[in-house]
Amino acid sequence: MSMITPVLVRLRRTHGAKALRYCGVSAVNVMVGMTMLALCYSVLGWPAVAANLAAWIVGTVPAYLLSRAWVWQQSGTHRMGSEMILFWMMALAGLVLSSVTVGLVDRYTDSALLVLAGNFIAYGAVWVAKYLFLDKVMWPSGQPVDVEAAGAVEAGSGR
Repeated sequence: MSMITPVLVRLRRTHGAKALRYCGVSAVNVMVGMTMLALCYSVLGWPAVAANLAAWIVGTVPAYLLSRAWVWQQSGTHRMGSEMILFWMMALAGLVLSSVTVGLVDRYTDSALLVLAGNFIAYGAVWVAKYLFLDKVMWPSGQPVDVEAAGAVEAGSGR
């Protein structure tokens, strides 16, 4: 346990509020995507892969905008090559993995719950790698987040 504590302290200092914001964006994206997937698959009767594609299309735009503006606090011009295309490529990797997964699940069962679970597990497999890529490659801050200082600044700004 004594070796875990310094690791957790370092992770909190390095990622702190940013990781919590990323979790928040992910929660919104999961709700939007799962709702769309369930609607298209269960209510409209679409095949699982088509429903999954619709969920991806609907969820990717807010995921990019929220990640850029809220999680990594980027503003200004959206860079097509170094931001948008890379983000969509990562999202596409999640789409491919989840489509293969929901397609396989759908082949063996017509359970909407299992299709949703397959989608959730596939995207979960990509989630941490995506965070690390966005944080270290796409929008690197270069400076660790000081959670206590950030809280004091936010409290002083009236937010």
